[in-house]
Amino acid sequence: MSAVALRHNEADAGRADTVNIRKATPADGPLLVPLVCAFRDFLQRPAPSDGDIAASLVYQLRSPEVDIAIAEEQGAGLGYATLLYRYSLWANGLEATLQDLFVREGLRGTGAGHRLARAALALAAERGCRSIRLDTNEHNRAANAIYTALGFSAVSRVWNGRQLAYRRSLP
Repeated sequence: MSAVALRHNEADAGRADTVNIRKATPADGPLLVPLVCAFRDFLQRPAPSDGDIAASLVYQLRSPEVDIAIAEEQGAGLGYATLLYRYSLWANGLEATLQDLFVREGLRGTGAGHRLARAALALAAERGCRSIRLDTNEHNRAANAIYTALGFSAVSRVWNGRQLAYRRSLP
């Protein structure tokens, strides 16, 4: 993924020349841990612990089934997007799941989230993915605006209704 291609776009607000978005490497763990912890805190979740997040990132940054795009400015992490890959019978090939898209509070509304989502699309395309999926809350207006602008849809043509994502914890 070319960082230069992601840095310059007329639609990006103010910081386009100073914010770099690139694919994370295993060396980026220390930059990502505080971002993932901030996302956990934003979601008001008591877990995973900071240590568990650090350990998970070591695994993810080395996994061939995961890509993480990171937005940074002068060595500081501003946000990230995590992609998970799997073979899908329905896509007849690789499918990506955009698991996380997060931008630090105070930096939202600068275009960083939109640019991270575009970076995720570019990473999935580079992998040869035939589709990309995600889920978000219906009240997350900012994220929904990004996803809609990028061509995502929650409407099923067959059922003529919105798709739902269900979750259940396992013991």
